[in-house]
Amino acid sequence: MAEAQLSLNLDIKHDASLSDFSGPGWMAIIDAVRQLHVGLIRQLYLFGSPATGKSHLLSAICESFIEMDKSAICLSLNELIHTDVNVLSSLETFDVIAIDDLEVIEQSVEWQEGLFHLINRSREGQRQLLFAANTKAMTLPFQLTDLLTRLAQAPSFKVPNGQELSDRKALLQSILRRRGWQFDDRILEHLLNEGPHRIGAMMDVLNYIQPMFSNLSRSSISKAVISDAMRIIDEQTLAAELADIAQESQDDLNQNEISNHTMPLDF
Repeated sequence: MAEAQLSLNLDIKHDASLSDFSGPGWMAIIDAVRQLHVGLIRQLYLFGSPATGKSHLLSAICESFIEMDKSAICLSLNELIHTDVNVLSSLETFDVIAIDDLEVIEQSVEWQEGLFHLINRSREGQRQLLFAANTKAMTLPFQLTDLLTRLAQAPSFKVPNGQELSDRKALLQSILRRRGWQFDDRILEHLLNEGPHRIGAMMDVLNYIQPMFSNLSRSSISKAVISDAMRIIDEQTLAAELADIAQESQDDLNQNEISNHTMPLDF
């Protein structure tokens, strides 16, 4: 069963590079990645709000290990949770295992136990483990406290939230260079200054407008096309901001429900 599940397209997407994270806000994390490369640390835990680049970074780290002739796999529990939990036991042949979206298994003790055993077996086999979640390890609402303890033992870093222009600019330039995409400077400036600050949302907007220019040379881009691109950036940015507000409201609601359930009773 587990072997069959690994036929799913859940591996490295080969569209990420550590050079994407050359901005100053990422320096401490990239330094930790270098320590992973030479074996000074065996685990890494990343956390931060959705769409801040965690998944992109996990893929980039795994890609960097593949370039070092190591085997690496990057998986999202958001996809895996719909498969057999025994799929986790099939990962131990990889040198580097990256597990994204840890918060997804909040309601599944079975998956929490599966992840706990994967960590233990990976330690015995000298595998390296990467994790990413929306919150710090010890604040994950898991019932299995032993798993929380294991996760908390990994060096932990909060990813930048995208508020720094220098971080967004470095990532955008790296991705454009790697993909060979060219945009008018006015469009890029508008995206950086007026577009979404979160890395994931910024990349969604970039992917959305790129087809507008795929068949155009820079010399043939008209002012009307540039204006259309800026308008689309504004529209997509507003949609991203509304989605953030809705998510924050849902998170607050969920937190209130948790607080109400844990509130001591007065007799």
